[in-house]
Amino acid sequence: MTTIEVEQREPQPVLSIRQTVPIVELTQAQGASLYELWRLLHDRGVAPTGPPFVRYHAFGDVETDVETGVPVGDAVAGAGRISQGELPGGRAVTTVHLGAHDRLGDAYDRIQEWLATHGRPAGPAWEVYEWIDLTREPDLSSWPAPADWRTQLLQPVA
Repeated sequence: MTTIEVEQREPQPVLSIRQTVPIVELTQAQGASLYELWRLLHDRGVAPTGPPFVRYHAFGDVETDVETGVPVGDAVAGAGRISQGELPGGRAVTTVHLGAHDRLGDAYDRIQEWLATHGRPAGPAWEVYEWIDLTREPDLSSWPAPADWRTQLLQPVA
């Protein structure tokens, strides 16, 4: 999938955990965050309105400022490390990556090429992990093989 699409988005209420973590601990930190988000949703009887997302606010050589979240239908109060928030509305470009994340950079490159001639970023991009269903307890063994992962990338644009 190499298509870039432009869409107009409405603001989306979310619950999320934002943290700075060492790059080497990123996978474990995201897994723990997904579980905490699922637990809060489950305990409160709240259904997510879509798959979880990850938004990198800053990505360095050693650590990253990362937000792991889930969209919800209405504003839901957070608890502990979980905060109530919102993914921005407005114009965004989007593309889809199929497969393991070792080639996810190709999708980011497509977005950067589009931005070079059509616009500029208006905030950090986010990745939507379409293969993860937080209506059920997160379980790596139930996920499809990485070759079958479908990840949507969204980049707000000015």
